[in-house]
Amino acid sequence: MKKRTFISIEGQKAKAALIKKDIENADFIEFSSDEILDFIKENSIKEVYLSVTFPDLLTFRFSLPFQIPDKKKILEKIVFNEIRKRYPSIQNFSFMYETYIEPARSWIRCYVASEDSCKFIEELIEAKINIKALFSVHIPLLYLINSYSELMEKNRIVCFISGKSRFIFVFEKSEMVLSRQYETEENLTDEDIININMTVNYSVQNLRVQPEEIIFCGIKKQEISGLNLPYRFLIVLPETEKYSVPLSMALFEKELKQKNMLPLQYRRFKKTVKYLKCASFIMLTVTVFLTAYNASVLFKLKSLYDKMILHKQYIMKHEQEFFSIQNTLKNFEMNLKPLIELQNKRNVIMDARFPLYSLSQAKTELIQINSIEILSGQKPQIKIKGHSTGQNFSQRQISYLNFTGALTQNRLKIVNESWDITKGDFSIDAVYEHKGILQ
Repeated sequence: MKKRTFISIEGQKAKAALIKKDIENADFIEFSSDEILDFIKENSIKEVYLSVTFPDLLTFRFSLPFQIPDKKKILEKIVFNEIRKRYPSIQNFSFMYETYIEPARSWIRCYVASEDSCKFIEELIEAKINIKALFSVHIPLLYLINSYSELMEKNRIVCFISGKSRFIFVFEKSEMVLSRQYETEENLTDEDIININMTVNYSVQNLRVQPEEIIFCGIKKQEISGLNLPYRFLIVLPETEKYSVPLSMALFEKELKQKNMLPLQYRRFKKTVKYLKCASFIMLTVTVFLTAYNASVLFKLKSLYDKMILHKQYIMKHEQEFFSIQNTLKNFEMNLKPLIELQNKRNVIMDARFPLYSLSQAKTELIQINSIEILSGQKPQIKIKGHSTGQNFSQRQISYLNFTGALTQNRLKIVNESWDITKGDFSIDAVYEHKGILQ
């Protein structure tokens, strides 16, 4: 399982919590803040959550006479422009903001750190370390304090102690309105008591904030005298008081996602890397698909090629047989040709018998046939000339009609006819439409 790494840079010291399963089984390490890159390389860390005590952290609050929309891009643009207006000398900066909405007005609290305060992350970026989030140290401390319900609505002074470094924050409920930093002895001294009491007085007189309690983090619980306000000590786990900040980051990891103070350029860089990774994955997927498709096409082509080779071998093997059969067919056709011609002539001769037979069947009384002419062909044609011997018009007409009707019934189709009822002479052209063999 991959370890989650939470590092807090607290002045000259850095403290890390390496969590694999749960917070109770975490590994805790303290080292110099100058050795952060060596620590990350030694522990093969690829992703890290960072908390930093920004020495030049600026904070201010401004209001808008309307309810602001809950849209990140719009809010970031508003805050960015306000920072530019208030601090024109700061060209590049990192910021975080919190919104407070009332019925007819909105308040925005901003926290700003100059680019110089974030230069230390450049080494991590060059070492290809993925910085998941960057927080001002007061943010995870605030979430730790607010986990106690009785402290959520109080004005508080938080004294965070890390070795010889002191970090004092003044909170008006959930807004950090003042931060101070100085160096002294590792243990609490009278100088610390004086600085805390001075901060209380400054808050009341200059900030119009009335603190109700002093909260200590980063040291063991002990008796303190000389403070003007009640105090308490906050510890995440027993014997881990030095690691309050990295443990708070781990404990409130999901809640802290919206409090990220990573520089805008680095966030854009991460987004670009994310898009490139997505594009690379898509390209890799397409490449794999096309490779598989090309492989299947090549396999099919190889199969077709193998079949073509087999067919070619078969053809070459039977080539001589084919030529031998072809020669045999030619010889057969040459030898059979005279017989076919003779048979065709025989069929032509035999065809003339059919129309004559049909004509003999069609001849009726009073019909005298004078001449018959037969033209050979696929359909034999017959020309008939004759005379009706009837004594009057009626007999001649009836006998002629009976004759033509009999011709049609005997498969002779009349295509042309000439009939003289006065003389009784006729001329008929007919086609025989039936093929057969007379027995």
